[in-house]
Amino acid sequence: MENVIIAGGGIAGLSAALALLQKGVKVRLYEQAKEFAEVGAGITLSQPASRGLFSLGLQDVIEKAADIPARAGAVDFETGEPEEGPDLMQTAREAGEIPYYYQIHRADLHEILADAVRAADSECITLGKAVVDLAQDAEGVTVTFQDGSEARGDVLLGADGINSRVRALLFGEENPRFTGQVAYRFLVPVADVADYLGHGASVKYTGQGKTLLRYIIRHGTLVNGVGFVPTDSWTEEGWSTPVEHEELLEKFAGANPELEELLKRAPIDGTRKWALFDRDPIERWVVGRVALLGDGAHPMLPFLGLGAAMGIEDAVVLGRALTSGKPLEEALAIYEATRKDRANGVLLQSRAQGLADQSGGVATARPLDHQQLMAYDPASVPLAA
Repeated sequence: MENVIIAGGGIAGLSAALALLQKGVKVRLYEQAKEFAEVGAGITLSQPASRGLFSLGLQDVIEKAADIPARAGAVDFETGEPEEGPDLMQTAREAGEIPYYYQIHRADLHEILADAVRAADSECITLGKAVVDLAQDAEGVTVTFQDGSEARGDVLLGADGINSRVRALLFGEENPRFTGQVAYRFLVPVADVADYLGHGASVKYTGQGKTLLRYIIRHGTLVNGVGFVPTDSWTEEGWSTPVEHEELLEKFAGANPELEELLKRAPIDGTRKWALFDRDPIERWVVGRVALLGDGAHPMLPFLGLGAAMGIEDAVVLGRALTSGKPLEEALAIYEATRKDRANGVLLQSRAQGLADQSGGVATARPLDHQQLMAYDPASVPLAA
């Protein structure tokens, strides 16, 4: 294998590119956006995600850019009273899981990965290239882009997100299911809301079928907030629709006074919403010389905060499989077999957690063992035979 094509320049695609470049593989990554802009908000790097990134040589730069939360607790949405339960950060420290748990701005992580890829190969990334078709034969894969140009490689990795064109070309167009929930996210300077952060740096407000997680990123300067509310009146699948200030307050009406004051100060410019759509797990991620990873393989609902983590895990394992010396088709089969059960299990548990948050009931899927989930290391997990 001499030449890998990656469709998609998000976290999963960039991680896969870096994993392969560091093993001496030629990689060409094509991203449909014309530029990498500062999009998104805060994300959580779970312990497995951090281990994966550290294995790519990014520990120092991650630790400089990210924050380790002092506490992760739950608070009643309406009363503002802390709910019973352990201090999750203290529990993690006692289990030796710190420093492997971080919170970081998605744009900062994306920039770290893009810079590392470009440092490894300045010609790896090409922007403004949207995949429209693919064809494969016994010798390789040809990708056709919207502008009529083509690229050819030994293998194609589809890391092009929840609406993956590569996935659609392999398995046909899907009809995603609206979950009945809408996510709202905002960023606000800590200096503007310092008086309304009494429950610590990282808090999840729960109750009334509504949840809102807020935590501090960029070294104490910025509050990231993301909340979820049920609705049956809006089903547009766009992920970044602007939100009027009045709507944010209306959707989270009944919030405790501290949370209400925080919401009042969410900036109009930069507050966004998106409807949450769900897709069932698929049993095949690989067809011939084409493989899916990240949200292209297993689009995650955000209720466990593991979407980016699953993409990073995929990338590290895929990089190991493709450079294992096995024939290409065998290597891709090893990747799929190593990753599929874990990622699809997290997909189902994320769905169940969203239902539990919305209804206040019990999750409908068998919960994954948290300790086992967080002990995973994509850089050392045995590859499937």
